[in-house]
This record gives sequence, structure tokens and C-alpha cells, in this order.
Amino acid sequence: QAVSDLSGAVKELIDNALDAGASSIIIKLVNQGLDLIEVSDDGGGVPRTSRPLLAMKHATSKIRTFDDLYRDTHSGQNLGFRGEALFCLANLSENLVVSTRAEGDDVGEKLEFGTNGYVRDGSVAAIPRKVGTTVSVVKLFHSLPVRRTDLMRRIKAQRARLMKMMQGYA
Repeated sequence: QAVSDLSGAVKELIDNALDAGASSIIIKLVNQGLDLIEVSDDGGGVPRTSRPLLAMKHATSKIRTFDDLYRDTHSGQNLGFRGEALFCLANLSENLVVSTRAEGDDVGEKLEFGTNGYVRDGSVAAIPRKVGTTVSVVKLFHSLPVRRTDLMRRIKAQRARLMKMMQGYA
């Protein structure tokens, strides 16, 4: 799995934001990340046609041609394109909510994804927001009770590891 702890979840979301061209990233943790992890950016947003695929396994918008596999891997143009992070977070959480607006969109859109990576029926809604994306992970490891209990037990150490990782980005 692409996500094994709190810092891994946040790292994947930061990497996505940086790949989207974000110059500002805001990280919000509710109850130290146990109840909610939210990462907001001012990147380019997600194009409307890519939104339903956001949390599908191995889906990525970072590969458009076969040559992208080689150019992006060695050039440092992006931080990865496995297409597993959002699928993994959807699979491991109680709820994955993405709100985004791309350049040229009149309004943003909010989508909720189920554990299978598909958009939940009736969850898509128009919302006012600036260009960019916000990903909200509700109750990380909700679907794995033993891992969730371990996260709750070791949350202070997990948060310390997260802070150290974030200093590396700064």
C-alpha cells in the first residue's frame, strides 16, 4: 500500500499538490489527524473529465504518452505517478472527499469517494471555491480496526514523524 501511517498519508497529498503546481499548501489535522486530514492547495485543480477517476487504482493524469514514463521518472518534473495514493486513502478511510476547481471552471465541484474508489452516488455537488484542490480524509484506517487502534495509541509519535517530514519540504 502507498499509505502506512499518518505522515505517509500527508506526504502523498503534499506530493499531489506540488505536482499540480501549488505555491501554497495548507494542512489541517482534526484531533491530531485521527478524525480528519485535510490538504488544500492553490495548484491547477483537477480537470472535469479526470475527476471521476481520481480515486481509481492506477489512474493518473501524469502520463499522457509512453515517453512520459521515462521523462518524468528521471527529470524530477513530478513526484510520482503510480496512481495509488487517492485509491489507497479512499480504501483505508471512512470517507474521502475531494473539492476542486480548475482554471476556466465557473465553480468548483465536491466529490465523495467510496472505499472502492468510485464516486458515491449523489455525492457530486457544485461549490464555490478558488482554483485548486482540497482533499479530506475522514478517519484514516477506519476500515482496518487494528491499524486504526495502533494509530490512536501512537498518535503523538506519528505526529512527530509528520512534523519532521514537513520540515524536510520546507
